Order: sequence, then structure tokens, then C-alpha cells
Amino acid sequence: MVLYEENENSWRVKIKTKDGKLNLPLTGKTLEEAVLQAEYLYADARAISQGLPKCVDCLHWLIIKAECGLGLPEGKGSGGVFAKDCACFWARN
Repeated sequence: MVLYEENENSWRVKIKTKDGKLNLPLTGKTLEEAVLQAEYLYADARAISQGLPKCVDCLHWLIIKAECGLGLPEGKGSGGVFAKDCACFWARN
């Protein structure tokens, strides 16, 4: 993932996946907003390209504690094998 400022207050992110490269515009105006949005896009692209996401691919995964930062049971004790069903990865209708 590469985050760069295209113009003043206009950010873009380049993401390399197994299937190719993405170059996406970001709506964040500050660096902090752009970083957060880029990290979410990176996590989504990584999960989609793998096809079988795990909790460790999610921004809410607390690496040191090895648990979900949102307290979802999918992340606890399972190693994140239920992430494919987690609403944090896939929008539900």
C-alpha cells in the first residue's frame, strides 16, 4: 500500500493485490483521515483477493491480544476462521 498526496488536500492510495494494482482516490482531506481510509481499503482489497478472509486481515484485529477489538466472538479462540461471515468484512442487506 502506498499513500500519496495527488494535489493539496487530495489523497490517493495504490494497492497491489494478487490480481493486479488498484489506484483509488480518497475523500479524506487530512493525512490522518487519508491514512485511516487507505487502511480500510487495503484490508478490504486483501480480504477480497484472498477469497477467504481471516480476522487477522481486519483493522479491528488486536494482534498482541489475538482477539477482535470490537469484541466479536468470531475473533476469539478461533483464529478468525469465521471472518468470512463477519459484517465488518461484508456489508449485510
